[in-house]
Order: sequence, then C-alpha cells, then structure tokens
Amino acid sequence: MFLRWIHRIYRLSRWVSLWVRRRLTTPGILVAAGALLAAGASNTEQTVALQAFLFLAGMLGTAMVWAPFFHARLGILRQPPRFVTVGVPFNQRVEVQNLTQSPQRGLEYLEDIQEPPLSLSELAARTRLGRGNRKIQPGASPPPIRGAQTQCLPIPTVPTRGRTEISVEIVAWRRGPLMLAGAWIGRPDPLGLFRGFQRVRDPHTVLVLPKRYPLPPLRLPGNSHYQRGGVEFASGIGEAEEFVALRDYRRGDSLRRVHWRSAARMGKLVVKEFQDEHLVRHALVLDTYCDASRDADFEEAVAVAASFACTVPDQESVLDLMFVGPRAIHITTGRGMGHSIQLLEVLATATPCRELQVSELEALIFRQRDTLSGVILVLLDWDEPRRHLVKQLKLHQLPVWVLLISENSSDETLRATPPEQRPERWIVLQSGRVAEGLHQLKDP
Repeated sequence: MFLRWIHRIYRLSRWVSLWVRRRLTTPGILVAAGALLAAGASNTEQTVALQAFLFLAGMLGTAMVWAPFFHARLGILRQPPRFVTVGVPFNQRVEVQNLTQSPQRGLEYLEDIQEPPLSLSELAARTRLGRGNRKIQPGASPPPIRGAQTQCLPIPTVPTRGRTEISVEIVAWRRGPLMLAGAWIGRPDPLGLFRGFQRVRDPHTVLVLPKRYPLPPLRLPGNSHYQRGGVEFASGIGEAEEFVALRDYRRGDSLRRVHWRSAARMGKLVVKEFQDEHLVRHALVLDTYCDASRDADFEEAVAVAASFACTVPDQESVLDLMFVGPRAIHITTGRGMGHSIQLLEVLATATPCRELQVSELEALIFRQRDTLSGVILVLLDWDEPRRHLVKQLKLHQLPVWVLLISENSSDETLRATPPEQRPERWIVLQSGRVAEGLHQLKDP
C-alpha cells in the first residue's frame, strides 16, 4: 500500500514537472520560486515578504491569463531518422509552416515526446522497497526514467503563408521505440514568464538502438564447419543462381537444378552443380533471465551483445543471435544473409525474463550445434543451470566464451567451478566499467 502511494505521488510530481518545463520560461520559474519563498516567509509582521509575494504572484497570474489568447494556425514538416543510438544526440530538421495571413514572431518550439510510464514494479525495483532491501547496490544505474531529452528552441520569424526551418537536438536515454507525437509551438506572454501553446500533431516513431562498446581485434573460438548448401547458404539467395559448373543429368537429381537454357541448346538435360563450403559460424547467446533489481545489468548485457553483433559479421563469418524473451528469438546474419542492423533492431526491443528457463535457451542453441564453430555467452549470473549449459556445450566439443555481467570483477566463482564446466575464455565485466573490461578480449 505504501509503495502504491509513492507511485501515485511520483506520477503527480512527474506531471507537474512536465507542465512547469513546458509552460514556464526561465524567468517565470524564478518568479514562481520567489513567490513561494515569499509566501513561506510572510506573516502579519513580515509585510515586506507579503508585498513581495503579492507582487510576484500578480505578475505570474497576469502572464497566465494572457496564455489562452494565443491563437495561430501552424503546421510542421519533418522526417526524423529511422534509427538512433542510446545517449547519442541526433538532430532533426523541422520546417515550421505559417498558415495565417500575418507573420508570426517570437515563437518557440518544443518537441512533444511521449514519455514511457513508470510501472509499479519498476518503481519497486528502483527503490528496493519491493523486497525490503533499501541498500543501493554499486554498479550501473537503473535505466533512465525519461525516454528522451530536448530543449525549447526559438523560431525565427515565419512570414505570411511562409515557412522557416530549425534544427532540434534530441537525446534518447532508453532503447526501444521512441514516440515523437508532434510539437508544442508557443509564444511567451509580454512579460516573458508564461507560454501559450498550440499543439501540432505529427506522429513519428524512432527506434533507439542499444549503445555499443568498441571491441579490440578478436580471434573468435572454433574452426570452420561444413554447412549444408555451401555457397547457397552463405549468400542466402537460393539454389537458382549459385553454381560452379554444369554436368549431365543423373537419375535422382532434382528437376529444380536443371539449367533449361543450356539443356535446350545442347539437346540433353544438364544440371547445375553447387559448391559446398566450410563456413565459420558463431552463436551469440544473450542471457535474459534476471530479477527486476538487476535491470541495469541487463541493459549492459544487451549493450555487450550489440557490440558483438556489429563486429562479428565484419569478420566474414556467420553469426546467430539467440535469446529467449516472450518467445524464442533466433536470427542469422553475415555472408550475405543480412546486416548487423537487423540484430540491433531485435536487441533494441529485448526485454528481461523473470522466470529462469535456461533449458529453453539450451534447446535453442542445440538445434544448431552441428553447424556451430563456437558459442559466445553473455550471462547475468553463474549459477548451476548456467554452468550446466556450458558443460553440455563442451561435451559437444564446442568452444565457449563467457562474458559475465557482475557487480564485482572477482573470478573466485570460476576457480571454484569444476574443470568440465569451465569455458575456454572467461571475462567478468563489472557493472559501470564494461568498456574497460572488454579490452581483456584483446588477443594476447
């Protein structure tokens, strides 16, 4: 019950904060703060404080009365980028249109960003009240509450039936879809304290990709493995065009492999002969099982997986991204089968799972075990189910790398692990210092 009241108070305070930032100018905020201070200090004997309060409150009230009289027919044209990255500012070109018969001066532009709501469970995880643990654990901070940040910008004079262009800088703080609903276009009152706004709707959705860390030069584990289909598999364009030679038709050959143009010219059936290849193929496995109190570590795990997703396909190898969310996810890229941006799109919407189901993840990996050269595991814990997963992979002669997101950089847990459950390479990435820890991957 107490947490519910905190949640309600938070929602109310957040609404008030957004309203103040949208409506009050910087001088208006100073005047409002001065009025509150004067009100707190005024009494029957402090007439100067009372006079200051009445004066400041009168100024602010006059400015607020002016706001409803702001009317202007305005429009906007913009084309936000399709993808942006967490924490990296991006600029959006906005064209403001004046649909009236008079020039518009002194306007201000504020992007209308739909903020993601903070659920009760998220609030409990942040305050540790849900589990009765108020201790703030060290490491990375929880994901930001605000989805994005922008500033109110002045708009140059817009001529009659004309248009002007401005550049709006936005910083996205949370990965996933970012809803840009439109814009608030307003004008401060003559005193410059309070804004009158008109809302212009122009919804767009921008996908915020997870942050990435630079990786040192890598030599990934394992050797190339035979892939059924060879070049066809690597190119991803099917049997119809990838072949190395023509040969006479043999009984049992598929008619789909007949090269009909050559058969018509030669007067006999000839088929296309395909080349089989040995390809390097790695599985990048993201651990999604964690308690709500470790959502910050999960964000770091997603960032690490995104870093590998951008690096491994550049090494002329095939990469399989695997994780379990509301459903099992398995996407293959590399060697003409897709681009790393597809992996980043999927990782941008990955969500943590609260119930431990490592067996489901294990089944997902073992469907491809015969074609894999190695496995890269990005883990959030090193418990018995995860150790069992590594053991099973090693029993199938699969080299394993483990990158463990932890609150400390100790490897005592690994030393206590039986040899048959130890991965070939083990890196502990301390929360908040992941970039430094990834440098340990550099080839000796």
